[in-house]
Amino acid sequence: MLKTLENFRQSARNLTNTRHLALAGMLLAMHAVLGVFKIPLFTPDNRITFTFAATAAAGITLGPVPAMLVGGLGDILGYLLNPGGGAYFFGFTVSAALGGLVHGVLLYKAEPKYAFLRVVIAELIITLFINIMLNTYWLSVLYAKAFAVFSAARIIKNFAAFPIHILIVFALYELIYRTNLSKKL
Repeated sequence: MLKTLENFRQSARNLTNTRHLALAGMLLAMHAVLGVFKIPLFTPDNRITFTFAATAAAGITLGPVPAMLVGGLGDILGYLLNPGGGAYFFGFTVSAALGGLVHGVLLYKAEPKYAFLRVVIAELIITLFINIMLNTYWLSVLYAKAFAVFSAARIIKNFAAFPIHILIVFALYELIYRTNLSKKL
């Protein structure tokens, strides 16, 4: 628990370093650009994006605080660049920031021997609690329909995407770890 608190403080201090701030800015831009590319699945509101990759990379390299900013601000910037998906809704920004928090807490300074397990746990938490529960709730609030109306399609979509997310995030972790990117900053 103390290590997690120290990692949280360290990640906040990362935002005072010019290199870390520049990397956060690049990951924020990457998040916004990745948000433009959406693959509709079943309905227009049920789509696959790859914005999680930028948020995960921020969590791995910079920690939870910058990853939350990349997730939240990336959601806003992505909407401003491509508002075609409907009205802006703050709930999805909260979800994006929480995804950054989970990636940062579980993957920042993670030991390589536990990295795969941590990636699986992070993606499981994000899939179950943020994508399925919270985002489905936001959709029910946004469209004034029952939670159950959106549930079935979202459960199928998220469990289909779950192994893909694990592979992409673990590949990012391996790339960042093997290139010593975190240590070079």
